[in-house]
Amino acid sequence: MRYLTKSRFKTGLECPNKLFYTKKDEYANQKDENPFLEALASGGFQVEELARLHYPNGHLVDDVQGDKYDYEEKVEETNQLLQNENVVIYEAAFKYNNLFIRVDILEKKGHQINLIEVKAKSFKEGYKEVKYNSEWKFYLFDVAFQKYVIEKAHPHFRVKPYLMLADQLKTASIDGLNQMFRIKKNNGNRTGIEKKEDQLAQLKFPEDSVLSLKDVTDIITKIEAGEHRILEEYEFEDAIEILAKAYQDDCYFGYPLDFAKCKHCEFKTDADSKDKKSGFEECFKKQLGWKEDDFKAPNAFEIWDFRRWKNLTDEGKLKLTEIEDDEFGDMKPKELGISRIERQLIQKYKSIEKDNKIYLDKEGLSREMTTWKPPYNFIDFEASTVALPFYSGQHPYEKVVFQFSHHIYQEDGRIEHANEFINVNPGEFPNFEFIRALKAALEQNTGSVFQFSPYENSTLNQVKRQLEASVELDKEDLITFIKTLTTPPKSNDYKGEVWEVKRMMIDLCEVIKAYYYNPYTKGSNSIKAILPAIFKTSAFIKEKYSQPIADINMTSKNFPSHYKWLRIKDGEIEDPYKSLDKPFKDWDTDFERKSDIEEINNGGAALIAYGLTQYTDMSTEERNTLREALLKYCELDTLAMVMVFEHLRESLLITEIDNIK
Repeated sequence: MRYLTKSRFKTGLECPNKLFYTKKDEYANQKDENPFLEALASGGFQVEELARLHYPNGHLVDDVQGDKYDYEEKVEETNQLLQNENVVIYEAAFKYNNLFIRVDILEKKGHQINLIEVKAKSFKEGYKEVKYNSEWKFYLFDVAFQKYVIEKAHPHFRVKPYLMLADQLKTASIDGLNQMFRIKKNNGNRTGIEKKEDQLAQLKFPEDSVLSLKDVTDIITKIEAGEHRILEEYEFEDAIEILAKAYQDDCYFGYPLDFAKCKHCEFKTDADSKDKKSGFEECFKKQLGWKEDDFKAPNAFEIWDFRRWKNLTDEGKLKLTEIEDDEFGDMKPKELGISRIERQLIQKYKSIEKDNKIYLDKEGLSREMTTWKPPYNFIDFEASTVALPFYSGQHPYEKVVFQFSHHIYQEDGRIEHANEFINVNPGEFPNFEFIRALKAALEQNTGSVFQFSPYENSTLNQVKRQLEASVELDKEDLITFIKTLTTPPKSNDYKGEVWEVKRMMIDLCEVIKAYYYNPYTKGSNSIKAILPAIFKTSAFIKEKYSQPIADINMTSKNFPSHYKWLRIKDGEIEDPYKSLDKPFKDWDTDFERKSDIEEINNGGAALIAYGLTQYTDMSTEERNTLREALLKYCELDTLAMVMVFEHLRESLLITEIDNIK
């Protein structure tokens, strides 16, 4: 029996064709990550354990299993518990035909069942409501699906649906709430969490919790009645039945392609999964008759920020040679820089013509650069938005900023990894120590400060709010410092607060979007895409960073002087992020580590690593190993910004650039 679970139901709602590819080893799946580590990064398991404290003395339908998952056993255990007049069950199991669900928390009172779906997601009455929209719809259909299965399996029960969520209007009543849920391997509990019972005993539930119960009966009723649909052709029950049958029969559904959704399909191959099949390509072969060469032709999936997917889907156009210029949108030239449509058309023609020369708005970039003041400062932060607060009085999902890196590019071309900060000590709230260290670093000079994306700006503004609510003796000085760098947020929470920015951070990503296009990026403006593109484009950058650190007028805090940022592997320049050492590569394989992470070379991995340092009782040696890897990763992030900066300056000196504006 192939069971349609709630996760597979969600996959089917995204696109029924995906059901044919899911859970098959022969197909690549870009979302096929470690679910435990994903939950760790989001705080999902801690939230689930806190939610259970709202319903004490519950019975856990255990998830421990052998080589094969025993669906019937879980259902039978649940049915036995449901014979009690009143009972609370964690992970209750229900089956109807080939539908199977596990309920996070089930509360039975006579014939009344309260279905409680716990999510590591926040809401805020009056600001961020739970309602049927793109943000909430899949969560709500998940709950509706669970309710449907329970009612079909037990028609005599009345089921009332709820979401249990982090409530941003609530604050923690004690310090260290997030430290009271520890990660334990193989403890027989799906969440892998062990609670500090003695410390949690001082709390009263639900009064002292940062979670709230949200009754979603009205929305679920509209889903059941067909007023809300994800698959527009099908009523709610019909959608369940057709998806269940497709999964049971293991047949390709043949659902019409929607290019906006196809763009984000996870069943694509990449360098790490090239030996597997591509479900994405199979769909196009079956429905559009594409051959191998068709996938090599430039298409709209490459175009940055393309928005007219419905038109393309309706007309069956995807290749750039098929798309007229006016189908990109109305041309509205910007006073400064390249407009969105201009940039898209530049990309279109360079892609069609296989022109890999960069496009540069030389005049605009030159004018922009005249406003930059040396020495040039490059900063990058790593922060975690934890569901459970560190301190009393804090709200859920307040940012915890645990790291920064700071490079300085001097007027004479000398590059210094001048400052860094990291705090991975468990249970320590680092934000105020972080901002003091950043203040000391940036006050060493009065040069321009660069970020890459608005992330640093928004992070500093949240730290500002935390300082305002704090009793720190130097909070006014720290707030004043933050205001020198950041633009005021537009959030309603600030009630229109404005301030004069004396040293506004320059967003290098916005500079790239406005004045520069490199065809090797394939439309991506991520620094992880721009950096490899620059290596292919710039002989200067390639030559300079192929030399040891000691030979290029540079200092580093985390890499030896003989280290080379650019290396050749199989005749190609290796991405320096992929060249970063795996932190535990030299460790004894017999040593039982608390962390499952193998490498830290992207932001997601950094968040997971930080979570591991906080919620596992790892050794000092293991924590220090993760700390060193985080320092190397963050240093590379700010050095990458330096490389982008150098390339932009270099580009202004080149006179033979195609299509200079």
